[in-house]
Amino acid sequence: MFDFLAKNYFIPLYVAALIISLIRYRYYFESVLKYFPMFIAYTLVTELIGILIRDFEGFQIVYEESYHYANYLVFNIYDVVFFIYFYSLFWRVVKNLKSRRIIMYGALIYVIAAIVNPFFQNVLVFPQIYASTVGSIILIVAIFLYYNEIKKQKEKKRNLMVWISFGLLVFNLLFPFISLTARFDYDLYQRLFLRQIHYILIVIMYSCFVLGFLLMRQMRPKEA
Repeated sequence: MFDFLAKNYFIPLYVAALIISLIRYRYYFESVLKYFPMFIAYTLVTELIGILIRDFEGFQIVYEESYHYANYLVFNIYDVVFFIYFYSLFWRVVKNLKSRRIIMYGALIYVIAAIVNPFFQNVLVFPQIYASTVGSIILIVAIFLYYNEIKKQKEKKRNLMVWISFGLLVFNLLFPFISLTARFDYDLYQRLFLRQIHYILIVIMYSCFVLGFLLMRQMRPKEA
């Protein structure tokens, strides 16, 4: 167990975020974030399934010897859920009609990228890096549109959505570089310890979520 946690030290943070999200659920259960604990739970389950497939032969989903460890299908599906969920979330919290249209069209572009990407990379044995890169860029745009809209808001540190947005921003600013480097220059990926940096980004993102839950004030229905 210790060895497992040492290699996957971000997993306990998922568990902590889920527990705290449920403890604090009464503060936001009527808001646009009411399904956020379900998303965190889905993330945790996805990570655990991914680890089982990668490390235990009995959990294979690709029955080719050279790809017996491949868990990419699980994460490729997760990516689609991840981006669509957060696009819909920002579309709902942003009030400016022009900004909402940008997010909507951006989401459509991502969906097209997600449909096209498998024609260039086998969805079973490769991460869909083109789609995820497009997805990250569009999500970053959505976050900046949201931040621009609330720039005059007081008590931002007590706004859960602000913390969620910051965690997402930090992660998605660097994740495209990490995934593209892993695909096209694996030696550089290893030399720069990008896997470890990826894990650190997850820790930062979920630490932001936890801080948001701990510092948040009561959210009214449909409030950002």
